[in-house]
Amino acid sequence: MQQATVFAMMFASGLLAALLAASFYWAVLEARQRRKAEGSVLLAGSQLSTIRIWAALLERFSQVERLRRLIGQAGVSWTVGRTTLIMLFGAASVGLFLTEARLLPPWIRWLLTLLAGSIPLLYLRAARGRRFRLFAEQFPEALDSLSRALKAGYPLAHAIEMLAMEQPEPLASEMRRTRDEWKLGIPWDQALDNLAYRIPLTEVALFSAAVKMQNRFGGRLNDVLGRLGETMREHAALEGEVRSISAHSRLTGAVLSALPVVIALLLFWVNPDQMALLLQHPAGRAMLAGAALAIVTAHFVIRRMVQIRL
Repeated sequence: MQQATVFAMMFASGLLAALLAASFYWAVLEARQRRKAEGSVLLAGSQLSTIRIWAALLERFSQVERLRRLIGQAGVSWTVGRTTLIMLFGAASVGLFLTEARLLPPWIRWLLTLLAGSIPLLYLRAARGRRFRLFAEQFPEALDSLSRALKAGYPLAHAIEMLAMEQPEPLASEMRRTRDEWKLGIPWDQALDNLAYRIPLTEVALFSAAVKMQNRFGGRLNDVLGRLGETMREHAALEGEVRSISAHSRLTGAVLSALPVVIALLLFWVNPDQMALLLQHPAGRAMLAGAALAIVTAHFVIRRMVQIRL
């Protein structure tokens, strides 16, 4: 009986050790695969394109660096080569369709072709704007956490590492990149300048200047960061109040821009034969093109008028 108990205990211990070894092996394997995937993502973001001929061609253009910076600020995993190919494919497809249809004047076809080709750029700019707004919303809370960590006695590197682990995206990834640059031997001043270059916000520039000044002349950095976070909250509250005041004007502009389009669609639905003359006659097509251009121009003029910069 005792031998059976000892055998069962030895078998259970061996099985538990095997399970622990297997789980440790799988954990190590998963960590290696994760590091390999992160390295491949960084490599894909650094190179222009996986197609060597296309990458060599893109290197000849000076605007490639601006496009690379826009992609990095938007926080997407695109490459410059993929973005440019999507732009060319979209412009070629729309241009070929409009040329075969022959429903619009040539200059309108060219305008729509250029617009189709610029859709990826518009998407990247919108994604960059959303990312910057989210970063600006998260930054005051991050500064408060950083101020509390410095007040508790943590060094700046450890405090930024805590932000990289605890804060949500996109702030966590930017702080993680700043920490990694410092670990690779880049001084704090250069790493913070790189952060301000990637996130060109006034708040980030002030944070970088405050940290660099403290590194050079000393002082209570936690108090400076606390006041900076409070100032950012007041500025955000003022911006929200301005947006709420100008919301009526923006809504009026959107209604005035959409109203002609809605009326045209209703007229096409009520009397399609009469409205079809606008598409069949060259003068009618020119009138529709002029009306569309006037509506788009008026929309941007109204947006410019109601835009208030603080």
